[in-house]
Amino acid sequence: MSAPPLALSMRLRTVAYDDRVALRDIALDIAGGEIVGVAGHVGAGKSTLALAAAGLLGRSVPAVINGTIVHPLGGRPPAAFVFANPSTQLTELGETVEEEVAVGPENQALDSHAIRSRVDGALALADALPLALRIPRELSGGELQRVALASALALDAPLLVLDEPTAQLDPESAAQFANAVRALSERGVAVLIVEQNLALLASLADRVIVLADGAVLASGAPRDVLGRNPPLDARLGALRTANDARPHRTHTEHPPLLTIEGLSAGYGDREVLHELSLEIGDGEVVAWIGRNGAGKSTLARAIMGLVPARAGHIGVAEREISSLPVHERARLVGLVFQDPRRQLFSRTVLEEAMFGPRTLGVARSVARAQAREALSVVGLQERESEHPGDLAPQVQRRLAIASALATRPRFLMLDEPTAGQDAEGRGFIRAALEIQRSRGAAAVITHDLGFAQDACDHNVTITGGHMSHIGRISVETDISHR
Repeated sequence: MSAPPLALSMRLRTVAYDDRVALRDIALDIAGGEIVGVAGHVGAGKSTLALAAAGLLGRSVPAVINGTIVHPLGGRPPAAFVFANPSTQLTELGETVEEEVAVGPENQALDSHAIRSRVDGALALADALPLALRIPRELSGGELQRVALASALALDAPLLVLDEPTAQLDPESAAQFANAVRALSERGVAVLIVEQNLALLASLADRVIVLADGAVLASGAPRDVLGRNPPLDARLGALRTANDARPHRTHTEHPPLLTIEGLSAGYGDREVLHELSLEIGDGEVVAWIGRNGAGKSTLARAIMGLVPARAGHIGVAEREISSLPVHERARLVGLVFQDPRRQLFSRTVLEEAMFGPRTLGVARSVARAQAREALSVVGLQERESEHPGDLAPQVQRRLAIASALATRPRFLMLDEPTAGQDAEGRGFIRAALEIQRSRGAAAVITHDLGFAQDACDHNVTITGGHMSHIGRISVETDISHR
């Protein structure tokens, strides 16, 4: 039986951005129907490799390529790409999700019946059919990620390149995503997937490549490469096993720091939160979990005052804040968004971390000290003079956390803080939460149940805008063991 034809043949001596070499000595072939995973620490070159494989480097993304990238199967386009940040994927040319997904096939000049078939098939594979008539800008991060995947699938390319495609998906959606990738592979589509979720790679990929500092550190069977103990690269970490020790926190009663009673909130005519009530104790770190679109991020925005409450009360540190404007709530509450770019705008890392304290009226010398302390907690003390826009997205997320931490809020909310983070980055974020625990309380909105089990006291499950469960965190319900 002959081997399947190649969908990608790449030989890269170097890939550089200006004077910085991002990749070197890369030789990669991917056959039709093969699933190849790429892992590595933050900054290892994974996204650069993905962009190169998709044919976007040197075109959409400026770079100097010394080598060859060939797509032997051709295609219009030869490769489809899904960005790590789903908002980057959206063209905003369609008013609804199905119109957004139709943009690619329409640009391929297909007839209306073919476009309809492509859109419906892509939405079904991406588990996004229920979103078809929704407005994209009103979707949660996880829902947007499914739309971005559907938009790529609708191109019907022989090679699909995915950059952190499950970072914002709930466990059930991640399982459906894995099934969709397997179905594509069975149809002969080649898949290159960049992931920090090592368990997902181990269960999905035919082989795995580990990058370190721009070069291949190892390549082979997923569990052989990712399951080594000690790990190949401490920054990346390794597969967790059932025998891995996890902390067991003894439940203790804490006086309430956050109190929510009968909170309702939403967007336009759509109510997302329905008479939700919740308490979080002083000194607690709690995980807010639930399916994409359940209302977790809306709850955080309502507490912050970014989404107006339609009914109910919100109290922090025995102070009613329901009627306070955002700038007054910021003295008690901090929020880090899913997309850190939405809150970074200063010229340097240090100025960014100082901005919050200075806005709250803290003296410049004190603000600088608070900022430097927070930057040290997240491992950015050596990068004070860099421009935030030059940082990797995962590092930008840590900077946003440091900026919130520097304001010293009593209650801090982090929305998907570990998305795309390597083991080192997750350690920094856990350290930030421990600092916050000593000052007040925190909530972590996450689908990363492994991190939640390590860093949080318990979970609060949000279902359909209600609090449906409070309990101990277990990874058993998470198919990917994030």
